[in-house]
Amino acid sequence: MKSPSDLIIRVDTVDQLFNPPPLDPFSDKPALALGEPGLVYAIRGKPGIRLRDLPNSRIIIQLPADQITPGLQKKVETAVRRYAALKQDENQAAIRLSRSRSAVRLLIALGLVIAILGLAAMLGSTVFASASDVMRLLGTGFVTVICWATIWGPWDRLIYDWLDLWFENRILRCLMVMELAIKAEPEQRQA
Repeated sequence: MKSPSDLIIRVDTVDQLFNPPPLDPFSDKPALALGEPGLVYAIRGKPGIRLRDLPNSRIIIQLPADQITPGLQKKVETAVRRYAALKQDENQAAIRLSRSRSAVRLLIALGLVIAILGLAAMLGSTVFASASDVMRLLGTGFVTVICWATIWGPWDRLIYDWLDLWFENRILRCLMVMELAIKAEPEQRQA
């Protein structure tokens, strides 16, 4: 019995679970139509995926009947678990790299902001000391926008860029404990 939270992956061959097939917009199988590996499509392509439901769900791989061989399910289970473990390691490395590079970029941006504020303070007390209040207010607004724009990009990357990979890792951890079933795809009725 199919549960609403089951991950159903429809492919023509087992290797299409891991390798991108040629783009085929005429295929009725979404992963093939998009030219994505079936497992990647299942991880990223299920809208409204609820992580708390995944460990109790199943991965159902639908293949043409002639592609199903004895022992295939055990091989695919091992391959899916290996893929999930390796992909988690790869994502963790990418998260660490992204966060460390973003932290360095943020420190450089903060250094630039300090230099800009120092220059603005120096110019404000010397060159623009006799400027009108309107000119000083415009200068302050300009410096504020420059400082904000300098810090925004590195701050945004440090805080948010890694979240997609972190969420994907949570799904991959669930994949490692999910039950896997290989089934023959349903017969197409001819009209």
